[in-house]
Amino acid sequence: MIEPSGIEAPVDLAAVSAEPAAQASPARALRRFPPPALQVRPFRWYWLAQWPVLLGVWMQMVALGYLVYRQTHSSTAVGVAAAAQGLPAVLLSLAGGVAADRVPRRRILLVTQSVLGTSAATLAVLAATGHATFAAIVVVAAVFGSADAVDLPTRQALVADLVDRELIVSAVALGTVVMSATRIAGPSLAGVLIAWTGPAACFATLALAYTVPLAVLALVIPDLPPAPRRAGSTALGEIGRALSTAARDRLVRPVLICVAVISFLGVSYMPYLPVLAATRLHGGSTVLGILYSTGGIGGLVGGVALASLGRTASRRPLLLGGAVLYACGLFTVSHTGALAVALPALVLITLGFLAMNTSLTTWIQADTDPAMRGRLLGIYTMLLAGLQPLGTLTYGLLAHVVPLFDAIGIGGLIVGAVGVLTAGSPAMRGASGVAPAVAAVDDPG
Repeated sequence: MIEPSGIEAPVDLAAVSAEPAAQASPARALRRFPPPALQVRPFRWYWLAQWPVLLGVWMQMVALGYLVYRQTHSSTAVGVAAAAQGLPAVLLSLAGGVAADRVPRRRILLVTQSVLGTSAATLAVLAATGHATFAAIVVVAAVFGSADAVDLPTRQALVADLVDRELIVSAVALGTVVMSATRIAGPSLAGVLIAWTGPAACFATLALAYTVPLAVLALVIPDLPPAPRRAGSTALGEIGRALSTAARDRLVRPVLICVAVISFLGVSYMPYLPVLAATRLHGGSTVLGILYSTGGIGGLVGGVALASLGRTASRRPLLLGGAVLYACGLFTVSHTGALAVALPALVLITLGFLAMNTSLTTWIQADTDPAMRGRLLGIYTMLLAGLQPLGTLTYGLLAHVVPLFDAIGIGGLIVGAVGVLTAGSPAMRGASGVAPAVAAVDDPG
């Protein structure tokens, strides 16, 4: 049962658990559980509330595609429904970031997660009663995606209000743990429920799951006011200032360039895993399922390791090491015909992405103006979500000129090179140390 009283401010763990330097080694940190960020009560409840929701989100992703295809027998229709849910993340993420900077974040999340839960419940009712027409599904999916576009940057910014600056790496990595673990379990559970009762059960599960974070938001999370903004400022003007900062700031610009390259040339390989399974590994759906699950396992293991490091994790080495792992992993995957080689390489890709994304996100959360943090996270989300399909399309077009997986392999090397250059830039060297033990707040994803 959630305790409604005793809301705590972010805790300065440096004063609570000042360890000798010899005890701060990564090996000792890996044995420390729970991870440091989970020692902060509001964040601990907030993190626990993400498990049922993300499990339901993966289930809904499977069930939505199944339901649309069953209704239409058209792969194009499946793509349209997915786009209806995903496109708002590109169009509205920046507006969501503006809202996160202007309105108390807890209040935004109470609204957005109520809409998300209601949308899932609507899909459940439509599917259970036989009224799930394609048009109705697309409309509900668009509402869900629009609410999620505002919800995501707000959730990221809220974490910065719950933990100290030095614990952001731990908190970001813990978010990846949830995503990776539910990625493994969610699709399998969805398959079982669809076989037993139909897709409506998956949508209903997600609808019920949203009651958990809503309860945590209402009873545990403090209602912190947003940072003061300029008198007379407008939402459009604030977007303009965020874009100007993104283009000119010595720290923000390389971070956003790096995430854009990751999305465009790196993450965009994933839709081609079925092609890899069929043409290079000569396997069917079983091999494809193993490929997808392996990525989740790598993220789970890496997330637990990073989360346990806490304040001993420095962002610049994370970015540097992650870039090397990502480049080696993606180049290997794109040039192998053996499953025994592809699986470890996929783990390297996942670990590399985890390290790079954690370090880049943390830089924005820890070293930018708190009054602009939501907008910058909105730009980050927009780039990460919006450039991936463009990169996938680009690889498809390049396949008419060069072999597809040769292009993907070169793209992986470019991602690694950009990551290394970003880690070595003067701005990163100046802000790369482990965050000092001061009472400042920041966030992850």
